[in-house]
Amino acid sequence: MAEVFLAETQRAQRGINEETSLCDLCASARNQKNLNSVEMNLENKKVLILSGPTHEYFDPVRFIGNASSGKMGKALAEEALSRRLDVEFISGPVAEENLPQSGSGIPAADKAAGSRSHIQIQKVTSAEEMLAAAQAKFSEADIILFAAAVADFQPLEKSTKKFPKTETHLSIALQSTPDIAATLCANKRDDQIAIGFALQTHDGEAKAKEKRIAKNLDGIVLNTPATLGAETGLFTWITPNMLKRGGHSVNPTAPRKFSTNSFKRKASQS
Repeated sequence: MAEVFLAETQRAQRGINEETSLCDLCASARNQKNLNSVEMNLENKKVLILSGPTHEYFDPVRFIGNASSGKMGKALAEEALSRRLDVEFISGPVAEENLPQSGSGIPAADKAAGSRSHIQIQKVTSAEEMLAAAQAKFSEADIILFAAAVADFQPLEKSTKKFPKTETHLSIALQSTPDIAATLCANKRDDQIAIGFALQTHDGEAKAKEKRIAKNLDGIVLNTPATLGAETGLFTWITPNMLKRGGHSVNPTAPRKFSTNSFKRKASQS
């Protein structure tokens, strides 16, 4: 299984004695929003996760899209379930094994007792479909994780027939897809936490900072193309008041984890 458990690579220098998970990052964002006066009980909280790619078809069989395995979103969902969070999971086209399974991640004792946490999976294809699905769920979510690799462009027109192969050049007019995170987070409440992901080939920190601000995110995880479909990878965590350069790397010895105890501890600090 791919790992999402993020470990601080400079623990000695920063005085960090434990690994840092995405849930810690949520707590970090929460603290910076001054929501730390009351301990956050994760049980019964709702998490909205957007995962996988989107495919923007320009004829019945061909599409434009970004590379994405969906592994990140799957692992986030399964770990959220193990921490008794309710999950709304919206996924673009991925292999079936890269979708979270109903009941996966839920401890056996909870299953026997009838766990209250559950997951609802909704499959979509295009960016517009993903946006519409997310808009219906956004207002009820406490935490929103934008782990999807949404295509940046879509064809201006879609042909109803397959384009024949030709030896000459083929030109396709493109237009931008809707910015899902920016659209949703324009109406984000103060008590909601939204975290995005940014994959950049160059000028990563600057571009990720710009995206965080433009999309009204509480934090953003920066990575590189080397993480695509990989079991390990390097990440940088960026919030309004904090930047950890090269700060987080995937721990190859640990499964993807939401560190609930540290989340509760950090969320309750005043």
